[in-house]
Amino acid sequence: MARPSEGKGAEERSPPRVVILGGGYGGVYTALNLQKAARRGQIELSLVSRDNFFLSQPMLAEMVSGSIEPPHIVNPIRRLLPDTNFHQAEVDAIDVENRTVIIRYPGGHAHYREIPYDHLVVAVGSSTDLSRLPGMAEYAFPFKTLGDGFSLRNHLISVMERAEVEDDAEEKRELLTFVVVGGGYTGVEVAAEINSFVREASQSYRHVDPEEVKVILLQGGDRILPELNEEQAAFSHRMLERRGIEVRLNTRIKGATAQTAILSDELTIPTRTLVAAIGSAPNRLLDTIPCSRDPWSRVVVDETLAVPECPEVWAVGDCAAVPDLHKGGTCPPTAQYALREAKHLARNILAAIKGQRLRPFSYRNMGVFVPLGRFSAAGDVMGLKVSGFLAWWLYRTYYLYQLPRLERKLRVMIDWTLELIFRRDIVKMDVIPSQGINRVHYEEGEIIYRQGGLARNFYIIIAGEVGVYRQGNGEERSVATLRAGEFFGEMSLLQGVRHTASVRALTPVDLLAMNGADFSALAASSRSFGELLADVMRQRLSGSDTTGVSRAGLDGENGRAVPTSGREE
Repeated sequence: MARPSEGKGAEERSPPRVVILGGGYGGVYTALNLQKAARRGQIELSLVSRDNFFLSQPMLAEMVSGSIEPPHIVNPIRRLLPDTNFHQAEVDAIDVENRTVIIRYPGGHAHYREIPYDHLVVAVGSSTDLSRLPGMAEYAFPFKTLGDGFSLRNHLISVMERAEVEDDAEEKRELLTFVVVGGGYTGVEVAAEINSFVREASQSYRHVDPEEVKVILLQGGDRILPELNEEQAAFSHRMLERRGIEVRLNTRIKGATAQTAILSDELTIPTRTLVAAIGSAPNRLLDTIPCSRDPWSRVVVDETLAVPECPEVWAVGDCAAVPDLHKGGTCPPTAQYALREAKHLARNILAAIKGQRLRPFSYRNMGVFVPLGRFSAAGDVMGLKVSGFLAWWLYRTYYLYQLPRLERKLRVMIDWTLELIFRRDIVKMDVIPSQGINRVHYEEGEIIYRQGGLARNFYIIIAGEVGVYRQGNGEERSVATLRAGEFFGEMSLLQGVRHTASVRALTPVDLLAMNGADFSALAASSRSFGELLADVMRQRLSGSDTTGVSRAGLDGENGRAVPTSGREE
């Protein structure tokens, strides 16, 4: 299809066009440092990002624990960069030869655009890929986006609510065991915040003892925090264990089920909460750049942050292998380094435009902090080790200073001040509002929900057919075909687990969708409906259904529960 081009003709290509790809630390802070030049008309600045906000990633773990309100760690990019042409879009490809970027706007119909550039900044970060480990994509919680943080926080509160009323000791043990995979910065931060939050929250639950909470951090290497030196890592390890976190070194994850973390030594950990701070994968966009890549598939740049094989193309942040001129090797993929790289790159781009000499990037890390939960952190500042409240205060002060916009700084300061006085909130905030019963339509081949996804709705088929499929051992097998009058989706809602199978439309299908809260209310208030669901549960748990799924349906005309053919969720 034709893809309209943005910009002016070749004869009007001044001022130079600087296009930045990525709305993380590398991209946004490069743009912030180029804003003055854009305001003066020295450059035409554009930024492309999938989200219309900038997320302060190091504060995401504190959002999960309730230390910071979610809106306070995001900044609208349009307000951050008023002199920048902002595009909320996906980047489809980079055409280095013709110096254009092909983007695609979100929506029901594909809307493409070509953006020409004179200088291109690649700051697309990395993505998360858990597909190489069986069950991880379905049952583990990734931890990278704002949505991941919301999902994990709601899950933690749901687990506490279930543990409060659970009579079975083994089930309760599973509910109160929290496993975090990955002992880098992200894994340590999220493990510390989960540990702090759940132990504090348990004080509000009469039948949950804080001593029953078990947080386990798994690290495949022989020490946590490989980004730090051995002494710093050992110090942080000791501090985590003092906070009650069990750290297992030389322990790799092999796979997962809905209730188990499977380790490489064939041991298992029964748990309902598995957080994956691993699975970092290169952004697919990098495949469209004809350049050298390092062993981790990052774009290799020179000391000026330029991509040697591609004139006027630069890269910073997690997607770039930036030479470390002090320690050798490459700079660690942290927010602290991305901030410095972005500032330096902005200066080099302006120098290149003016024909001036480019300067090599050089930054010496003056210190590091590792948050360990509420009011506690460990740090090493210029060789001086600090821990406890002082380290926590220094850590927060640093990232508060880096947070864009005064408004957000003040809001976060208020959040932290209130935390000193009050307990953190334990209200579960579902992001999907209750909408009662809706009629929905799917075309042939569309997925209604996927195995391992969060259970949100109960469905009744009005017309058409759906297929139920289960993934296992790398293969997908058909479980059942459901037709008009049958229903699905209730088992996960009743058991409070993720979907154990996927459901796909085999034909154009019309459904009635009831949200989980209304479904639970109906099951509790309607005797006949409750008896039907109880019968479904008995059949499934007893294994009396030879197809491996329960057999029950709902009479679409008069609402009576009647036996029908196989169904599953």
